[in-house]
Amino acid sequence: TLAQAPAAAPAPANVAAASATAEPKVFALVAAVGDQFQYVRQKESVGSHFEPFIRQTLVVPDHSLNHAVLRGLDRAVEQQYPQSERIFLAVRGDPAIQSALPQEREALTTQRVLSLLEANPDRQRWDQIIMVVPKWLMSERQGMGSKLTGIGLYVQPLGNEWDTSGEIVEDLVEDTTRASVRSRKFIAPFFYVQVTTLDARTLKVIRSESRYDFRKIVDKESTALDVQAQFSPEQLASHMQRFVETSALKAVNEKADTGTVQVGP
Repeated sequence: TLAQAPAAAPAPANVAAASATAEPKVFALVAAVGDQFQYVRQKESVGSHFEPFIRQTLVVPDHSLNHAVLRGLDRAVEQQYPQSERIFLAVRGDPAIQSALPQEREALTTQRVLSLLEANPDRQRWDQIIMVVPKWLMSERQGMGSKLTGIGLYVQPLGNEWDTSGEIVEDLVEDTTRASVRSRKFIAPFFYVQVTTLDARTLKVIRSESRYDFRKIVDKESTALDVQAQFSPEQLASHMQRFVETSALKAVNEKADTGTVQVGP
């Protein structure tokens, strides 16, 4: 049972009046991860001049990736500001930006979003804008492949599966049973993005963080020889949606170890 808290002392009249007239904060949540999904799969190395990865870029229709990001941002802001109003903005991918070099897309996407925001008169009634754009990482990181960007799936099918020197992964069976195991084989959804909070009226940066989130998983009970075949396409799609939503929530509610923070006025 919950005990009733003691009544608070009466507030001064001017404080009470200010509280009564205060309006809930308004947040504009902007997802600009586009519709490109990166698929990277490790392969046998055949020489020092050839990278040991197969890479594919898949198109995901109907703003599915942006919507998953927006759901996570919505939950994050709601936890901190339950009474707030949230405005949802999904930015479709620009073919000109998608054809640019991967390392240039973050800056180009940011410029495009800022130009759209600057021309939007509604932002004068907003308090803050939280913007998510794809982030590119050249180097390998914590057992993940190199040259990853945005949202995607990394597959590592090589090596002895239950190797004590392998990566720590989650033994995951239909998302109900989880245990930490070590394996050289795994699949890993990843969420590499830049998350920036802006003052809505001035568009000045309040905070900006780089996020390199991933989740290595395997089904230890599966008899499939290929680690990717341990999960059906439907299971992977469902898992990706939940992973992206959760990662977007964490991007707002927790500080990344590799993030940078810019404090505005």
